[in-house]
Amino acid sequence: MKRIFLLVVFLLIEGFGFAQTKLSQQTYEGVINKFPISLSLTFDANLVYGTLMYKRVGQPIRVIGSLEGDEFSLHEFGEKTEITGLYYGTKKGDEISGTWSSPSGKEMKFSIKKTALTEIDKPELKSATGSYAYSFGKDGGTGNMYVQQVAKDKIILEIQAVKGPPSYNQAIIEKTSLKLVRNEAIYENNEFGKCLLKISFFEGGANIIYLNEAYDCGFGNAASVVGNYFKFDSKAPKFEKTN
Repeated sequence: MKRIFLLVVFLLIEGFGFAQTKLSQQTYEGVINKFPISLSLTFDANLVYGTLMYKRVGQPIRVIGSLEGDEFSLHEFGEKTEITGLYYGTKKGDEISGTWSSPSGKEMKFSIKKTALTEIDKPELKSATGSYAYSFGKDGGTGNMYVQQVAKDKIILEIQAVKGPPSYNQAIIEKTSLKLVRNEAIYENNEFGKCLLKISFFEGGANIIYLNEAYDCGFGNAASVVGNYFKFDSKAPKFEKTN
């Protein structure tokens, strides 16, 4: 039964992936509090990535996030893999509005509106191989993902994520091999219940989400590998754990 279910998931993803040969590249303009901002975002199924600019500063900031239904989330990355801001909002038509927050807890409202849309050819993922990470600072959670692509349709992967204080609970996926379809891989584990994760790669990072509300992965309390990971090294990683 497990094999049949997993086969159905792969067939759905494979069919969707090969059908979607075009991506939507969208420009948004708006404000956070009273500060004008501009975003250039690429939408690839649930995955969202691109750059954000605070117009008074004029420096592009890397952003990675997701769009699930009308729920929009985006993380902005500062130096290396540190997350400096979190956008959570709701998409209604051409507008997205919600709350920006810093890892320290400061909050401001934001509102943006789509001003341009272009269809682009979906780029082929050159290689998923590399080291990926995120950090919410010294007092926040961290995540590290190590990937080696060993064939066009196969990767070896390992993930360690640690929740912030006071618990510092961990979420770990030990070294395992996964099927890669275009830029997506599915992780399934039924040891502790139903656990199903989708990992979406692009050249600068990756995004991990749960599928079908299958949250029972055996992670520590409130810990998870779900999130946005910035790719900081393209070399083949040295895996810390072995099967």
